[in-house]
Amino acid sequence: MTNSLSAAECAFYAVLIIPVLFLIVRHGLHGLLGWLFLALFCTLRIIGGGMAVNDSSPAASIISNVGLSPILLAAAGILHEARTYRLQNVDQKVEWAFALLYHIPVVTGVALTAAGSSKLQHHEQPIEKNENLVKAGMSILVVSWAILVGWTGLSFAAPRARSVDRARAGTVLLWSIAFSLVLLGIRVFYSLVTLSTRKPYLNPTTGSLAIRVILGFLPELIATIVYVAAGLKTHGVAKIVHRDGGDDQL
Repeated sequence: MTNSLSAAECAFYAVLIIPVLFLIVRHGLHGLLGWLFLALFCTLRIIGGGMAVNDSSPAASIISNVGLSPILLAAAGILHEARTYRLQNVDQKVEWAFALLYHIPVVTGVALTAAGSSKLQHHEQPIEKNENLVKAGMSILVVSWAILVGWTGLSFAAPRARSVDRARAGTVLLWSIAFSLVLLGIRVFYSLVTLSTRKPYLNPTTGSLAIRVILGFLPELIATIVYVAAGLKTHGVAKIVHRDGGDDQL
């Protein structure tokens, strides 16, 4: 059953990466960060699923947890794009700075989690230190997720742009983020509990099939599908920006 789920993961993300690559081109500069990281996430899931099909190795489990990084960064990038289109008088320098600075805690959290998890998989000593690394890394990822939740809430409250078409496109992307953050929250807390308790039935590659599907596989897959659907619905927004004369018409 582990192989079946891994094979399904490979198949789904191999299909989803095709429209994601299309969206990287269609959404232009403002959407580059979000769609590029979503493509990276799909790639990691294809690789991780492929490895788990043949062998449920520690490497597959580590890749599963590392995959949290690009999907959180994809959410931040798409949120950056949504704010650019939906909000009035957006300061692009501040927006880009915040989007780029957000990478620091996410990358740090994943690096600590991967390092600690790898050492635990190989039973390296001291065990307590490695467990603390994992807990610290996952705690940082939980905080990173919470920052996205707050950032999204503030985006809904901010004044809208004067351009109706741009504001509508930004709203579609913003709602996709809001919905997906609920699912990503489930996935992040699942990883936190899994890596903190190290219960065998919670293992993301060899644990209970029902738990892996409900708490791991489906939240990520549905979030990705929602992003792709929102991206396809707004794929012409770059042309609207060009038609309106760029960011000055926000």
